[in-house]
Amino acid sequence: MMRRLLETIILSLACALAVSAQSAGDRICGIYLAKLSHNDAKVKVFRHDGGYRMQIVWLKEPKLEDGTMKLDTKNPDASKRKTPLSQVVLIDKGVYEDGIWQGGHIYDPHHGNTYKTELRLEGKTLEVRGKLGPFHKSMYWTKIE
Repeated sequence: MMRRLLETIILSLACALAVSAQSAGDRICGIYLAKLSHNDAKVKVFRHDGGYRMQIVWLKEPKLEDGTMKLDTKNPDASKRKTPLSQVVLIDKGVYEDGIWQGGHIYDPHHGNTYKTELRLEGKTLEVRGKLGPFHKSMYWTKIE
């Protein structure tokens, strides 16, 4: 009887901690104003497939000078090269741990490269840090929704 009570308490605490970590991680979710390769963008961050996804949802200049849509032409995956830049997934499967969203990779559609990433949220400012070996570059985006 006592053992079953102890197991129930431990299971309840483990579930509460998991929900608390998920709630803390979910504060990153929302829409951010970002500067991407000389183009203002809105980027949506949301829960997806056990982690967090970051996807472009709006570009200030979605079209080329000739009026055609800007496409993800530099993507190393040929099947994605016809995706409009205004819909590109930048980060997929990032996870929240100890105040940092990490484990994902950020895709740079301007060059077609992918880098390890870390995300930190301070108030309404999201630091997006792309890393390549010992080098890194940070971008700062503002949460608007």
